[in-house]
Amino acid sequence: MSNSIATRLILALCICTGTIISLGMALDYRVSRTELLENLRLESANTIQKSITDLENLFDGAEDGTRFLAKILQQQDFTEAQLQSLLRDIVDSNGDIYGAAIAINPDTVTSERGYAPYYYRRNGSIVYADLTEGEDFYWQRSWYSDAVRAAKPIWVEPYFDLEGGQALMTTFSAPVYRLDEEGNRSLFGVVTGDITLDELNHYVSNMKVGQSGYGFLLSGQGTILSTRDQTLRMRSYEEVITTDTQYWREILVGGLEGSSLVRTIDCPHIDGSCTVRMGSLDPVGWPVGVVYSQDEVLEPLYEYQLKMLATGIATLMLMSIAIYSITRRVTAPLTALAAASDSIALGDLSTSFPPAKYNDEIGRLVTSFSSMQRDLKVYIADLEDATASRSRLEGELAAAREIQMSMLPQGGEAQETCETYSLWAKVRPAKSVGGDLYTYYERHGELFVAVGDVSDKGVPAALFMAKAISLMQQLQEDFSEPNTGMAKLNDLLEQGNENCMFLTLFFGVLNLQTGTLRFASGGHTPPTLLQAGRATTLEQKSGPALGLATEQTFPINTVQLPAGSRLAIYTDGIDEAFDSEAQMFGTQRINAQIEKDVDQATASAGMSLFQAVDAFAGPTPQSDDITLLLLDWSAATLHAHEFAQQHALHLGPKLVTRANLWLEHVLEQAGVSPDVIMELTLVLEEMVTNVGKYSGLDQTSELQVLVAGNSAEISLEIQDQGSPFDPLSEARRAELGQDIDHAQVGGLGVHLITQLTQQQDYRREEGKNILRVIKQLDT
Repeated sequence: MSNSIATRLILALCICTGTIISLGMALDYRVSRTELLENLRLESANTIQKSITDLENLFDGAEDGTRFLAKILQQQDFTEAQLQSLLRDIVDSNGDIYGAAIAINPDTVTSERGYAPYYYRRNGSIVYADLTEGEDFYWQRSWYSDAVRAAKPIWVEPYFDLEGGQALMTTFSAPVYRLDEEGNRSLFGVVTGDITLDELNHYVSNMKVGQSGYGFLLSGQGTILSTRDQTLRMRSYEEVITTDTQYWREILVGGLEGSSLVRTIDCPHIDGSCTVRMGSLDPVGWPVGVVYSQDEVLEPLYEYQLKMLATGIATLMLMSIAIYSITRRVTAPLTALAAASDSIALGDLSTSFPPAKYNDEIGRLVTSFSSMQRDLKVYIADLEDATASRSRLEGELAAAREIQMSMLPQGGEAQETCETYSLWAKVRPAKSVGGDLYTYYERHGELFVAVGDVSDKGVPAALFMAKAISLMQQLQEDFSEPNTGMAKLNDLLEQGNENCMFLTLFFGVLNLQTGTLRFASGGHTPPTLLQAGRATTLEQKSGPALGLATEQTFPINTVQLPAGSRLAIYTDGIDEAFDSEAQMFGTQRINAQIEKDVDQATASAGMSLFQAVDAFAGPTPQSDDITLLLLDWSAATLHAHEFAQQHALHLGPKLVTRANLWLEHVLEQAGVSPDVIMELTLVLEEMVTNVGKYSGLDQTSELQVLVAGNSAEISLEIQDQGSPFDPLSEARRAELGQDIDHAQVGGLGVHLITQLTQQQDYRREEGKNILRVIKQLDT
């Protein structure tokens, strides 16, 4: 019974249902709890911020009125009657001030007890009091002495004002100073503005979160100014709090430093933990905060979760009963079907299956098994015929491989050795036949080489490759310029290419006299050039793959092969070969292997690279066709043959670039070495720049550039119709050899011309400036 599908299905469904219900309840609890706590956090933060804002406005209002009064007294004198009138007006007009006083410096009045009028509010009226009538002198009280000692306006610690307002209050005291005729500052008196603790308590009592939450306000020295129990006012918090004193000390210090703190402590008034959120009042730096219980806010959530748990258990029990009834009915036909399948597995193809009562999945399964029973006999009979057909197909593929390889030079592995170059190439398909190709031939003193890779593998790629090889043989005339031939080949491959196959192709033309290689690439992997023992991947400008769209263009790339260099052209089956850990062979390993085999012949170096790829791949089968062509260029260094060309250039944007591009093309066609080309383009750049600076011609004018040469020397000449100017004698030359602090900026162009050429000559003929230089070649 325990091995039946019904039992396992019932158990699995019950577990899944219970898990889903539990996860749903847990998710609902977490979401609800998070939302409640976030709302609680926002409510507490908004509550304390609103109260802080109200309290700061109250303090700011008292400060503003007091500062205003101090500024007036600093600037002019008043009689005692005027001072009292002014003081009364300040209290009457500023609702934030409970009371205000003007305490005159006792050293400046004749009365032994000084002069200190005071007005304050009582029962809606403004009442006068004389602060000199108390037992103590007013200048001995903290609101006076602390302000004088600080020499700036301050808020003093709360106190009970017995002589004046007869209330618990805090005072903002502002000392008033005046300057005498000699500029000396002296104390005139102290102006005060009072706020009662009852007024502060009005704002703090509004800071309430939840049923038991409350707000509190402490002074800068830890004195309780307002809290849930008003009997605790004017007592130090350390006298009141007996537990978690250290936490309260940290909260108070943080509030005095202006920090906004949140701490969890044992509730001082109810069981459980409470959250304390603390801020501070900017004007006085006093801590203000709110205390509330999270458990109190979350209590309805706990009750709701208990109800949900009971509902979930009842739902799970009902669903278990329903699942049991359904699965027993559904799986009964499967039991009979399993018994019949066992018989077929033992070779009894005549066994009967249970009837398919419904057209559901089980009914269709019974029908499928019946069809399988009928088809097994036919399959067994056809198996021998299929095996024979496979043997014939393998024979035909072997013949196709031979035919394909015969279309490539020397049957798929070629080797050529000539006076100036040696060549080796090899193709290794991933299957019996593949889509990689290579070809080469000599024509009119040039060597034509091509390496290509057809998309996909197998028979379709082989047929497309055969078509490409045939077309390339027909287009030999067009491939004299690689980009032209490649464009025509692309258009022909696109015709009838309904399967959207494509060919990546490298086609190069090597001048066997100069060693200059011109090549075009149609989406093919860049080749590697080995020179002076170092292998680097050539930078190339590439066009798209061939066969997908007509009228495509393919940029020409030109590179000068140094004597003793080796060019490696390959398909992506080499660099994209994978090992057992899905890592690619990559171009770095290719270049490293080519450098390693620098002293080997092309055939040995090529086979060494194939072996390196096989060793890297290990047991991983070859996933793509592999083709490699190695070309060694061994010609001696060639010099320029005789040539002469002239070119007209307009003075305008990019003049130097246009001149250098033309000169580079001419010298490359003449077979001049790259080093000489570089030096002559630098010389031409300076000559053309001088014309632009000193000729006085506009941008529509022309200058003539003439270049001629032979195996011994090359001459370069420019002619312009500008103002007479001899750059060899008149142009500014920087003094060479100076240290960096005295070196001149500019003036090095003439030095460059004289250093890179052996002869220089300037003349003025028929209204033209003619500057000619000669570069001698090493023979």
